[in-house]
Amino acid sequence: MKLTAGCLLIVLLAGAFNFAFAQTGTSGLRGKVQAENNTPADAATVVLLNSKDSSVVRSTISSKNGQFSFASIQAGSYLVFITKLNYNKSYSGPYVVAQGKNADIGAVTLIQGATALKEVSISGKKDFVEVRADKTVLNVDQNIMATGSSLYDVLGTSPGVKVNDEDVLYRGGQKALIAIDGKPVLLSGEELINLLKNYQSSTISQIELIDNPPAKYGASGGGGMINIVLKKNKDLGSNATVSQTAAYGDKYKFITGINYNLRTEKLNVFAGYNYTNTSIPHTINTNRLISTGNATDDFDLDYYADIKSRNNSFSLGADYKLTERQTLGFLVNGYDNNSTIDKRSTTTIGTNGQPDSSIKTQSTIKRNINNFNYNLNYKANLGKSGKTVLSADADYSDYHRHSDELLENDFFNSSGQASSSPLFYSDSSPSHITVRSENIDFSQALSKTSSFEAGIKNSQVNSNNIFTFDQQQDVGRAEKVVPTLPDSLSSRFMYKERINSAYLKFDTKFDKTSLSLSIRVEQTNSSSYSVNPNRQSDSSYINWFPNIQVTQDLGKDHQLTLFYARNINRPNYQDLNPFVAYVDQFYSTTGNPFLKPSYINTYQVSDLYLKKYKVALSMIVTDRYYNTIFHQNDTTNAYTTSKANIGTRYQYVAEFNIPVDITNWWSTNTNLSVFHERYDYNVDTLAKKSTNGLSVNMTHNFKITPKLTAQLVADYESPTYFVISQYQAAYYVNAGFSYSIMHNSGRIRLAFNDIFNSDYLNKYHTNYTNLNLTGRDKAGSRFIQASFTYHFGNLSLKAHANRDNIEEQKRLGTAVDN
Repeated sequence: MKLTAGCLLIVLLAGAFNFAFAQTGTSGLRGKVQAENNTPADAATVVLLNSKDSSVVRSTISSKNGQFSFASIQAGSYLVFITKLNYNKSYSGPYVVAQGKNADIGAVTLIQGATALKEVSISGKKDFVEVRADKTVLNVDQNIMATGSSLYDVLGTSPGVKVNDEDVLYRGGQKALIAIDGKPVLLSGEELINLLKNYQSSTISQIELIDNPPAKYGASGGGGMINIVLKKNKDLGSNATVSQTAAYGDKYKFITGINYNLRTEKLNVFAGYNYTNTSIPHTINTNRLISTGNATDDFDLDYYADIKSRNNSFSLGADYKLTERQTLGFLVNGYDNNSTIDKRSTTTIGTNGQPDSSIKTQSTIKRNINNFNYNLNYKANLGKSGKTVLSADADYSDYHRHSDELLENDFFNSSGQASSSPLFYSDSSPSHITVRSENIDFSQALSKTSSFEAGIKNSQVNSNNIFTFDQQQDVGRAEKVVPTLPDSLSSRFMYKERINSAYLKFDTKFDKTSLSLSIRVEQTNSSSYSVNPNRQSDSSYINWFPNIQVTQDLGKDHQLTLFYARNINRPNYQDLNPFVAYVDQFYSTTGNPFLKPSYINTYQVSDLYLKKYKVALSMIVTDRYYNTIFHQNDTTNAYTTSKANIGTRYQYVAEFNIPVDITNWWSTNTNLSVFHERYDYNVDTLAKKSTNGLSVNMTHNFKITPKLTAQLVADYESPTYFVISQYQAAYYVNAGFSYSIMHNSGRIRLAFNDIFNSDYLNKYHTNYTNLNLTGRDKAGSRFIQASFTYHFGNLSLKAHANRDNIEEQKRLGTAVDN
């Protein structure tokens, strides 16, 4: 009811502003664009300029009949500037517009341009990676490897970005703030990863990697912000894209998708649907040593899972121009995922190198996950000048997860003979999480070089999780199964959180210096309760998060930027969930209801040279840093993984972005990161740990013929120490080809993903407190992938410019996806 009331309030506000604007006498200017043969020229860009100083007042696109109009403008003298593909630029005017009158300038004729095709070919060049002073932009359509891939896969191969089954990490390996078209993604942890895996690249125009989002976008996101820009029209008309992808290698992938865009003078509609059917293997091998006196016990785990998934995902959005200065929009996206996980594992136990016994475990998980996210937004330019802007958003996310598992443990002696009756486990773990938020933002231009912004936001989370667990024993392999310890591990976990926040932001520029100051305050109230074990934890705190950025132009070639930001990293909701998930009797995972948020202080200086080469130096200090660690019980020889606050993490990072055009047909982009890290543990018996490392990501683009292009992507990470483990070097190499057909309306792409089968591979050794463990973790990643894409409709449509970014409060749960 509260969400409905909020939506109705926004609609009423929109109507009120519409009525108010309608009462004001305004001026207007209209006209028509035509070709030399007097036929209408549609999709021409028309820019209205002040005749006094040629400053831009507004722009629009001519309709199918060539007409254009500018409403609600001030009285005065104007010029009209018109451009269109394959035509010469046209200036006309000045035109005088009287107060409260509409001026008609008649028809403006465009002249065919003799060199237009050559000019378009040059200006139309777009690289996969574009480096800017405030962000790095990835043009997804220019990434051959992205075709037929999920957003999760695309992010995993993006410069400086790391993904795992819990989080998306950026800027120093910190958890990033995720946005879609600048609108809330009310998910994180396992739920966010599921969303990214079910979002296909065919729906995405750009990915923006933003190092320093101001306080407006929220205090979370110590790893910067990643904004996903969906494909939408900028010009009038409609188009659609259909795609089909098939991949074979480590199992298989099949993906079918369609995207549709429509833009009229007042309405912009964009929609997409994808169906995926995949099977991905996952293997884990660990060796754990436990020394007691003169004996050393050896636990070897060999784990294999086949994860079969069928998914339907969609997105639907629209922006409607209520008046010339008011826009109402909505965005709905979601997915329904059904998966089956077949697991097989063997734990071999030995003493002093001699086999003693073994446990074989097999299970099947039936899992259904559906998630739907809703956004309603309103934006109004108050007054004729457009210097005052009011915007509002209402967001709601509804997440359901249901998982049923049947698990069997068989016990054998050193000779491979059954040593005892098998144990059967069954568990069911339904989860329902809802997140809602409302925010209002206000901005005011104080002068040509200064502006002020302010806003308030409220977000509320309710998480309800149930875990029913039965342990059963097979008596003599008879049909009768007698339950033992029925409900001993069954539990319920509930979590509630409310965050009230407000921010102020001031921007100004004087001479060659730009200054941005912002401050955000957040009040957090949370309550968690679990039935078994019986635990309750309540928390309430207020924090201030400043953000300061200074940009200085050093001549025409260098742009220097310095910033400081303080952020918070709150635990995912399922990180707090004390449910115990068993792999076998010696290995389990659980949550930590006493996990505390960490605080990140970031200092960075960067230089952008020639608007393409960038170097950045950063220092990142994280207090109460938390991550996954291991706990071993030397009495039972069992170990458990969970999240814990381990101490303070110090990071010193140097980053370089180097784009090079080697020839007119071969270009590269290199992203290099060199770092030094130190961990100061809060366990007195552990010494400080320091490490050095580097990572390199290189993308090579080859234009073989006008229709045939190729791409080679290589990534390398040096051996390094992370949290509590020493990791070996990691690398991968991808290659692909793209060929245009059907007058460039169709495209065939062939990609070789992970040629050396080395991606998503972690080799590590842990020697933490009483644990001595060596592990290897590998998910399926090597595929030969073929795809076909066909565009139809108005092919002159341009990619949509990104909308204003808004914070995503996004911490819905983390769980181990076995």
